[in-house]
Amino acid sequence: MREVSISQLWGRTWDLFKVNRPLFEVLLVLLPIIIVILICIIVILIFHLIPISIIFALIVLLAYILLMPALVRAGYLVARQGQSSFGEVFRDLSSLLKIFVYELTLLLILWILLRMAHLGWWASDIRVVANFIILFLIFFGWAAPYCVLSGRAGIFSAIGQSFSLTWQNFSEVFVALLSVIGLLILGLLPLGLGLLMKAPDLILVGGLFYGLWLLVVASMVSVFLPLLYFALTDEEGVSHSKSLRLG
Repeated sequence: MREVSISQLWGRTWDLFKVNRPLFEVLLVLLPIIIVILICIIVILIFHLIPISIIFALIVLLAYILLMPALVRAGYLVARQGQSSFGEVFRDLSSLLKIFVYELTLLLILWILLRMAHLGWWASDIRVVANFIILFLIFFGWAAPYCVLSGRAGIFSAIGQSFSLTWQNFSEVFVALLSVIGLLILGLLPLGLGLLMKAPDLILVGGLFYGLWLLVVASMVSVFLPLLYFALTDEEGVSHSKSLRLG
């Protein structure tokens, strides 16, 4: 492994984010708008009798499934090369398809677990188990997309490699993912203050701020996680990360 503290890793992430900000703006702002508009038109034309709430949920789900592979690959390329472009992100469709299948598999598992949680008198017990399994998969499966993109594994073998990598570096991964959660919570402070003070204007500003905060954090996390992966695996060819080591 290469030596670096989590704060140094975030510092490198911030530098790469600033350089590649236009790419992430397209991926997280313009592209979702286009996807949502197209899906809205298609869904409304085909399923105009379905309640609007279901249509909205379907649109959000489809937009997420289509957007996530591109964001994951963009973050991976930025972390590996230092810079990337919109065209390069979509150049390798096979990689995007593999990440798409992986994300879809996780969503299907989530859906099955949530469905199980609403069946029978044991629903509360199943819900606890389901939540535990979901957290377990997120924690131990975080590196699977990068195992796929690096060419080290297929879709399902990548999950095993991610579990192994996380288990061998449990404390480092735990602290790193905890820092991600900390960033997400930090953005909630203005909104929480508004709710505490019962100030509608402050709640509105806090909500808008958190929306923007999520866009920035999502972009940074998409770079931070592959940087963490490179540091843990000591993968060759990452010229800008050769001084990195977790410790």
